[in-house]
Amino acid sequence: MNVTRRSFLKAAAAAAAAGRITPEALAQVGDMMRHEGGPRVIWLQGAGCDGCAVSFLNSVHYTTVDDLLVNTLDVEFQSNLQAAAGDLAVSAAEAAAAEPGYVLIVEGAIPIGAAGKYCILWPGMNMEQAVTSFAANAAYIVAIGACATYGGVSSGFPNPTEAKGVGEILGDDPRLVNLPACPTHPDWLVGLVVYILTNGHAPPLDEHKRPLMFFSKRIHDQCPNRREFCGEVNFAEQLGDDGCMERLGCKGKHTYSECPVRKWNAGGPGEFGVNWCIGARSPCLGCVNPTFPDAMSPFYVELPFPPPGRADGGNGTNGAQGANGGANDQVVQLNVQSSKPRVEGGSSANDDRN
Repeated sequence: MNVTRRSFLKAAAAAAAAGRITPEALAQVGDMMRHEGGPRVIWLQGAGCDGCAVSFLNSVHYTTVDDLLVNTLDVEFQSNLQAAAGDLAVSAAEAAAAEPGYVLIVEGAIPIGAAGKYCILWPGMNMEQAVTSFAANAAYIVAIGACATYGGVSSGFPNPTEAKGVGEILGDDPRLVNLPACPTHPDWLVGLVVYILTNGHAPPLDEHKRPLMFFSKRIHDQCPNRREFCGEVNFAEQLGDDGCMERLGCKGKHTYSECPVRKWNAGGPGEFGVNWCIGARSPCLGCVNPTFPDAMSPFYVELPFPPPGRADGGNGTNGAQGANGGANDQVVQLNVQSSKPRVEGGSSANDDRN
């Protein structure tokens, strides 16, 4: 399956217009598309709800999913989308994995309890074995959704299946990029693919391997309910009310994501979405955080903000460049607020309230 120059340039142009690709990089896409086929994709699904696959089918902003599947990507295995089943599908996946250079997408957590018997992809292949073996020849490994990235709901306490995220299985693999959330936004996956194809390497990442182009700004700082945007702050008294949801459990102060800007359910090409959790008068649950859901719980109880200068979980404070990143990429310094379990009691006096 070959990339059509028209369809991919359309997607890349939309990305450039959104500030995701430099004009210089865009100018090189035409020549690249004349000689190279679309990236081969193997998409594995483990312990989860398939919500990220459904989210991907709603892709509109950069390009539509039918354009991606027919004209741009060469998806060689994806159990929701492929026509083949049984031995034919398994043979296709194994044949694709024998040729290096594909993009491995992993959706859903990897249960390792009971010798992996909680998640069998096909006879003789559990999810842990699949991730390990299919990662061997992958050029990039993309974990999508809260479950695949950090364990998510599938690994929530008490985690009887011993479910884990991809990074816990593969370790600090330089090829790994995490696109969390429950589910991940379709634009993040498509935008990541566009970036890799036009730049030849992964974008700069934070210490949790999340692309900084999507996860560098705190939700609280972009929220339309802040004093800067709406004047006097009105705190909502119950779910469904207008106003700031902090006292009802909003985790926006602990969460870095572009949800307030991109939103969900775009109406057409180049358009952002129409709504998001807080816009629907519900608190942010912090689903892009490595500590979701346990440390973000109880969901509807206020989580005190840590005083300035105190570490708040995570693996460090500096953004890290992708292993394949170029020397000219700007690496953003970022203090990611991934929270520790909630401490009982009221908010700190230094809680940066609105």
